[in-house]
Amino acid sequence: MSRAGAVRVLGLRPGQGLPRAAVDWIADRQAYERVMVLPATRESPDLPPRLAHPPFVPPEPSLFALAAEFASRLSSGGAAPAWAAEAAALALLEEGAVVVPDGSLFRDLIPISSWSMNVPRPPTDGLLVQHLGIGARMPGAFRDDAPAALAAILGGGGAPMRTLLRARRRRAREDGPVRFRRIAKKSAGLRPFVVYLDLLPAAAAAAAADGGLAEWLKGLDGDAATRLFSTAAAIFI
Repeated sequence: MSRAGAVRVLGLRPGQGLPRAAVDWIADRQAYERVMVLPATRESPDLPPRLAHPPFVPPEPSLFALAAEFASRLSSGGAAPAWAAEAAALALLEEGAVVVPDGSLFRDLIPISSWSMNVPRPPTDGLLVQHLGIGARMPGAFRDDAPAALAAILGGGGAPMRTLLRARRRRAREDGPVRFRRIAKKSAGLRPFVVYLDLLPAAAAAAAADGGLAEWLKGLDGDAATRLFSTAAAIFI
């Protein structure tokens, strides 16, 4: 759905400060991409003015409205923090990656994570930029899993859902060490590097608590609904 440049979604908790160094790093090294800044972040008076200029852009309104509504339904039962689900949903809809400038946000992403990797120290700039690109291509690579996930939600969950959730976790844990092998052979250290974002477990919990989610999904354009159930990456810079 992107129109020019690959999409990155800036992942930031509302009200959290953003160091100028992180803004400059993204602006300099992602200058030819589209770095989407969520409305709650753009409206903060304490953030650097550079966020109002390219490559930082607001999300397309209709796609953001869809992502925000989905996130609201997932977060209402406490299944996931709203900002994290919002950023993940937008990245899935736009087939991009979430770029996270603060390691303390790792704990907010864990409720929607199917796999993650820590590293002892930051990767080189070259590797980090390369793997932001690799992470942005993930939703397409995982798209074949998405129709079954949507069908399981619409079908009411049960045993097929449990089987599917196990299979998706297994695939993520097999895929991650291969896809990010140039960063590390396995997770080690305390610094988060990548989190695989999968909204299906949160959606399954939300649907079990409120049948309205399945009805809402039925009303969406089929392609958009399916994209929400792929897998995206959050990369920490």
